[in-house]
Amino acid sequence: MGTDIKINNKIIFYDGFCVVCSRFINLIIKSDKKKQTKFTSISSKYSIKTLEERLGSGKIGKFIVYLSNNKIYTKSDAVIQVFIELGGFYNLFSILKIFPASFRNKFYDFFATNRYKWFGKLDQCHVPPKEIADRFIYD
Repeated sequence: MGTDIKINNKIIFYDGFCVVCSRFINLIIKSDKKKQTKFTSISSKYSIKTLEERLGSGKIGKFIVYLSNNKIYTKSDAVIQVFIELGGFYNLFSILKIFPASFRNKFYDFFATNRYKWFGKLDQCHVPPKEIADRFIYD
């Protein structure tokens, strides 16, 4: 783990080539007024090193992961938890927790499987503007 990254930071591990994922990250950047959340590509060396011991190597890169206060959230739980922690209007997403994670994740998996087909794929990993580059973790 990088020496400048504290484990209690909020970190979103996402697919940097995914159009929808990159738009989600841009929404979080605009909405996270306290600038508490950091971001990294799910395929980065940092992600692999950080997540391998928590998730197992076979699962890395298959879905979004959110690390918050040393707790791992995956798939629909990750998306919902990010919104809950943003607060305000986004708290409405917490209502989705009335459905079991197994049910929510069927929709998540279907969407994730088809996201490139429906929305395309970026030619290169999302590169943030320099004014927010400090919020991104690189290899």
